[in-house]
Amino acid sequence: MLELSPFLLSQILAAVSFGFGLTSYQFKNRRKILLCFVACNIFNASHFFLLGRPGPATLLLVTGVRYSVATVTTDRRVMVLFLFVTALAFIVFSTNLLSLLPCLGTLIATYGSFQSDDRRMRLIIMVGNAMWTVHNVLASTPVGAFMEGAFLTSNIVGYRRYYK
Repeated sequence: MLELSPFLLSQILAAVSFGFGLTSYQFKNRRKILLCFVACNIFNASHFFLLGRPGPATLLLVTGVRYSVATVTTDRRVMVLFLFVTALAFIVFSTNLLSLLPCLGTLIATYGSFQSDDRRMRLIIMVGNAMWTVHNVLASTPVGAFMEGAFLTSNIVGYRRYYK
């Protein structure tokens, strides 16, 4: 029987996450985009847990819940709750300064995910994607870095397709 190392398994989970993330940006419907983000974040969180990175992993789990909630509401009070939970998760689970990048990216994407206009949501989330891309390069997760860079590219392609 083939035994997978935690690193190899983490990269496989990141690849599954990648599939959901790329697919998400090609939908125009806000709810469909967000539901793909839910699956994407669950697989991506598992990937970071296997890499021993509880800070980013926890932020991604919070993000998955946030996207799930954002499919049914854009209430600013709920957004503020998720901003607080994200900051708290960073404070509790952060192990180094590198975790600041995904925290900032997550805070920005939190603001974006509670926008009722999918155009505005996409633009704000692009900034969060960029921060996660830099984090994943610095955290030495090749699939994660490629994934976030591709998400950013896919988001730009989807945006241009629908709005330009």
